[in-house]
Amino acid sequence: MPSGESASFSASYDRATKAISAGIWLLPLLVAFGFHNAIGGLLMGGLLLLISAVAYAYSPRGYEVSAEAILVKRPIGDARVPLEEVREVRPARREDLRWCVRLWGNGGLFGYYGWYRTAKLGRCSWYVTDRGRIVILVTASRTTAPTT
Repeated sequence: MPSGESASFSASYDRATKAISAGIWLLPLLVAFGFHNAIGGLLMGGLLLLISAVAYAYSPRGYEVSAEAILVKRPIGDARVPLEEVREVRPARREDLRWCVRLWGNGGLFGYYGWYRTAKLGRCSWYVTDRGRIVILVTASRTTAPTT
């Protein structure tokens, strides 16, 4: 790609992400109306909305590839992977994701992002919104898994 040019891609959700996100957004309403104490219901509902807002802020909204880097576009700030550090790029295979454990991050609310560990890849950072379209990026210092 010539210097100064870039290609942008939107992030689309898989069915599980859509279902989890919709359910979590409905939960504060159910909690707020389910409490016999109005203040307690509002506090719990507000807390759940705050958690959802933070999860959305860190969620991948799109991707941009330029001659210098791959950017994961997020409302709170972009995650950047310099192209000069990239050693391997390939679609994820089933064995890459076996024995996956989330170490820190989000597992379905507006995506799957944060630190994960798999048997084959070891510790890796995820910026995924569709688990059927994961791409593995291996750099000298880390393994990253964005969605295509």
